[in-house]
Amino acid sequence: MSADSYEKEWYRLDNAAKVVPSSMIGADTRVFRLVCELKEEVDPELLQQALDKVLDEYSYMNCCLRKGIFWYYMDELEYGAEVKPEENSERALHALYVPGKRGLLYRVNYFGKRINLEIFHVLADGTGGFIFFQQIINEYLILKYNIDRNLLKDETGGSSVEEKQEDAFSQFYEEDKQKRRNYIKELFPVKAYQLKGMKDPNLDEHLIEGTVSVKKMIEIAHEKGVTLGVLATSLWVEAIVKQMKRSEYKQPVVVSVPVNLRQFFHSLTTRNFFGVINVSFDPKKYDGTLESILSEIKREFSEQLTPENVQQTMNSYAALEHNIALKFLPLFVKDISLMGIKSRMDRGITTSVSNVGKVNMNEAFVPYIEKFCSFMACTTVFLCISTFEDNMVFGITSCFEKHPTALHFFRRLRELGAEIQIATNDNDREVQ
Repeated sequence: MSADSYEKEWYRLDNAAKVVPSSMIGADTRVFRLVCELKEEVDPELLQQALDKVLDEYSYMNCCLRKGIFWYYMDELEYGAEVKPEENSERALHALYVPGKRGLLYRVNYFGKRINLEIFHVLADGTGGFIFFQQIINEYLILKYNIDRNLLKDETGGSSVEEKQEDAFSQFYEEDKQKRRNYIKELFPVKAYQLKGMKDPNLDEHLIEGTVSVKKMIEIAHEKGVTLGVLATSLWVEAIVKQMKRSEYKQPVVVSVPVNLRQFFHSLTTRNFFGVINVSFDPKKYDGTLESILSEIKREFSEQLTPENVQQTMNSYAALEHNIALKFLPLFVKDISLMGIKSRMDRGITTSVSNVGKVNMNEAFVPYIEKFCSFMACTTVFLCISTFEDNMVFGITSCFEKHPTALHFFRRLRELGAEIQIATNDNDREVQ
């Protein structure tokens, strides 16, 4: 198709994406990274071919972000990403959106056996990003090892392009004028303990990757009578409490936990479709044992992961768009308002834990893959959990120069009998 005959499309941002451009602060570029580590070195030419082929189905990814009068929107570009060596690409989790520049909102690079996909959060959430990423990996392995394409399982369940691109928030939003004010109030939780430390002077993110056996983690979780999600969150909370001063115990440790709404509402979208629950722990209840935290976190998960609360957290995102006071404000005023909302929300959150869950690949592709992992940009510390076969990977992002949270987290895992392989993107050895 010639450039003259190419008809560009534009897309509205989904409800969760609407706050993303306004909430970029410092090191928090709102970019997340998905990683696939293969068992052999990456062939860059084949990776480019694989990406180009997958983009035929995911042309929605080839967009730049533009400013409208009232909201941002995405404008389709006529080209896709160029695969680059990681050393010749931007630093990890560096900004993909730069106001005034027409640039793609994702990048693909490689290093040794690793393939990295970085995505600006307006395009997709972690689940949607992994669907796109898995298609790239599948296509690459087909080209690399001549795998029968007929064995390829459609990870999206045979969804159409339209279904992949739908705004699921708008589809499942339940308007309730009497409760709308409560939805907005939920965005302003109580003030939580804030992590402290010397921040990287260049605003670079420090990536720490810890790999453990899934079987061992399940064994530990069963011994404690909790799920893997409760276990990991409790370990993370304990790692934070251990670095707190007694005088700071008056503030709760609040963990923001993203929830994949596709588990509760039938949707095949690869765009953003998630809610958030805030899991709170009172440090004064910590008696030095992990059990004193496990029971509290288990109760918090049980109380918050109800159909009613999930619907409410989904509505709280959609309510921003339907709020009349905000809806018709000019974009530059809206940016200021949303920055204020984000700042107040951050005061009520200590840290975040995102469990993207098990990555399922067709058995024909499994022998060529070592593991998957993920990372999210942040202004403090962020824990992402990814699982593939017997490898559970804790991807920790930190904007601090030192990493006491990771140190306490991995120490406790070792005390529980888990063997850990640790890798970092810098020279800090404190987490070993």
